[in-house]
Amino acid sequence: MKRLLNGWLLMACAGLAMAHGPHAAHEHGVAELRVAIAGAEVEISFETPLDNLVGFEHEPRNDRQRKALQEALEAVGAFERLFGLPAAAGCAMVDVAVEAPFGSQDHHGHAHGHAGVSAVYTLKCATPAALDVLQVKVFDVFSRTRQIRAERLSPRGQTAVTLRSKQADLPL
Repeated sequence: MKRLLNGWLLMACAGLAMAHGPHAAHEHGVAELRVAIAGAEVEISFETPLDNLVGFEHEPRNDRQRKALQEALEAVGAFERLFGLPAAAGCAMVDVAVEAPFGSQDHHGHAHGHAGVSAVYTLKCATPAALDVLQVKVFDVFSRTRQIRAERLSPRGQTAVTLRSKQADLPL
C-alpha cells in the first residue's frame, strides 16, 4: 500500500508542483509536507533542512550539539508532537520511518554541506470521512521553521499551500 500511495502522490503532485512552483532543493527556514489519503490509509511525508531543527548542518562537534540532534530526531519520530488529526477519525500509527545524517542513520540527507531530515508517517484511520484537517505543530516545536510548503491529495481533491505559524492547519 505504501508504494501505491507514494506513486499516487508523486503522479498527482507533479501537477501541483508545477502550479505551486519548483521546490527548492534546500532552503533554510522552509520545510516540505506531503499528505496522501487513500481509503483508510494516510501517508504523511515531512522533509526539512537540519538547520531548521537544530541550527546547524554539520556533524555534531560537541555534547550540546549531539544532544540537540538527538532531541530533534526524537521529536521528528513522535508524530503527535508535530502533527494532529481529528480524534473522530480514529487514526492509529502503523509505521514511522525517519532518515537523518550522521551516526548510524542513513546518510542520504548530507550532500554538499547541506544536511536534511525526512520522515514518513503511515496511519490507518477507522473513520477516514472525519479527516478534515491536519494540525501542524512543527512551528511550535522547531521555531527556526518559517514556512512549510504543503501538498495534499485526498478523495476531496488536491491542493498545494504554504503554511506559516499563524496559518498552520492543512485542510484535508
